[in-house]
Amino acid sequence: HRARQGLRRRALAPARRAALGYAGATEMRETHRSVNIRRSADEVFAYLRVYDNQAAWEDFVLEARSEPPGPAVVGTRVHKLRRTPLAEERFTLEIVAMDEAALRWTDVAIDGDLAGTRVDWAITPTADGCQLDVRVELHAQGLIKRLMPVVWRTARRQLRTALDSLTRVL
Repeated sequence: HRARQGLRRRALAPARRAALGYAGATEMRETHRSVNIRRSADEVFAYLRVYDNQAAWEDFVLEARSEPPGPAVVGTRVHKLRRTPLAEERFTLEIVAMDEAALRWTDVAIDGDLAGTRVDWAITPTADGCQLDVRVELHAQGLIKRLMPVVWRTARRQLRTALDSLTRVL
């Protein structure tokens, strides 16, 4: 009897679909991290704009390839392969803002499980190098939304690890 009831209830109300994490429902969380680097702001900016370098300092990035190759500009797309706790994931970032004078830029994931995730990068010169500020606005939709607490904790840990690694690489 219950099996037949379940079959009759195939169409879920929109509110119920959203509560279960189906398409259309999104959740967003933010995290921020700053790190001091003993290199000039211009040198750090030049290094970070070449997204192909990310595999050298982000342990979870297996591959990063920019189109067009070279330093990122508005419109550059970066195809990435990354390791997640569940599997390997391919996704694409797009550079949506770039202010070379202010040493700031923004990239947004345009596909993949975390499409819509936005990362704001800012470099500020200091007396002994520079400070890198990274703000991540993590978006999840669909079924991955139900895993958001785990995804968010993982993203925070990966950001900390990656920036620590970046300071060693530079």
